Amino acid sequence: MGGCRASPAPTSLPDNDDILLEILLRLPPLPSSLPRASLVCKRWRRLLSDPQFLRRFRAHHRKPPMLGFFFVDIDNDDGLIPVFTPTLAAPDRIPPARFSFPNRPRREGLFFRECRHGLALLFNRRKFEAVVWDPVTGFRLNIAIPLEMQRDDRHPFKCDMYNGAVMRNCCSGTFKVVTVLSNELYKLAWACLYDSESGKWGNIISTAVPPFTSLAQPSVLVGNAVCWLLHNRGGGVLRFDTDKQSLDVIQMPEDIHVTDDSRVDLLRTADGGLGIAIFWVLQKTIQLDKLISLTPLMETRPTAIVGFDEDNNVIFLWTAIGVFMIQLESMKFTTLPKDNWARGYYPFTSFYTTGWGIGGGDDRSEMLNNAQADFPV
Repeated sequence: MGGCRASPAPTSLPDNDDILLEILLRLPPLPSSLPRASLVCKRWRRLLSDPQFLRRFRAHHRKPPMLGFFFVDIDNDDGLIPVFTPTLAAPDRIPPARFSFPNRPRREGLFFRECRHGLALLFNRRKFEAVVWDPVTGFRLNIAIPLEMQRDDRHPFKCDMYNGAVMRNCCSGTFKVVTVLSNELYKLAWACLYDSESGKWGNIISTAVPPFTSLAQPSVLVGNAVCWLLHNRGGGVLRFDTDKQSLDVIQMPEDIHVTDDSRVDLLRTADGGLGIAIFWVLQKTIQLDKLISLTPLMETRPTAIVGFDEDNNVIFLWTAIGVFMIQLESMKFTTLPKDNWARGYYPFTSFYTTGWGIGGGDDRSEMLNNAQADFPV
């Protein structure tokens, strides 16, 4: 006699935290991912809020998302204020006020230099200090520049004489700072490396540079070397090897002329090497007039490269009709608010886990509200 055979009951996953953790580790590294997942149940919330899990989460993904960028606006208190602009859509959008720079004394003379590995680097031109700032946690450390690299009365301070780089070890949390100084009179550049683990500066090293050299743009990290574009009549690249602590100059090809209009910038290529962007060229030619509706108004000011995200291969272009963020692989571009007084755009990438065991603030309630709005529970 025929009949239907009952289907076997579905096999459930073992009730094991280790298996669940492996699944949770593979959530997208976006600000809303962990708050959303924590709404499932108390067990998930307990696992997600464990600092050890958060460290594993960061190590697993390795490459953090770009949360937005800082642009530098003129400050009436004799310095430059970094202003954060988020680029992610809700519910991953970070409130701009969340990454506001800490209160500081008037006329402190701070100049923003770059962002890397979730840290920002500024210089205090009055106190001759390098300032390391973590926008996510609020951590801030002022590091006195070695006396030998400070100005004297014969060489007045110029903000484009000082530059630097910051990099963080994602496993240990320690960081390093490189300070570089160029001097027009002696035609020399000096560099020195600070290690947060020892709390000390290394040896000061120097190399000859072309005359009228300035260091106006952020660095690019290529392997263990930090590179800066030299703005002068001949151009060139100043390279500091953080392992060997050596400093040298790479000559620019003869057909490339570097001027102060930021039409040339350094890039990290897809294979991890050092590349050069000339207005809109990176390994291939990008016809901007077909990608963006450019007009003759561009003649009022040359189009300039004003920022580059070395991890996500994104450039920021200033034009007379607006500022554009262009992803060079997909050619997707986003129109950004135009600000004629902006001195530079500094992409900020970081794992945003504040409120989940790591961080100095707590935007959890706002993130949870956004998560509940999209996924009611």
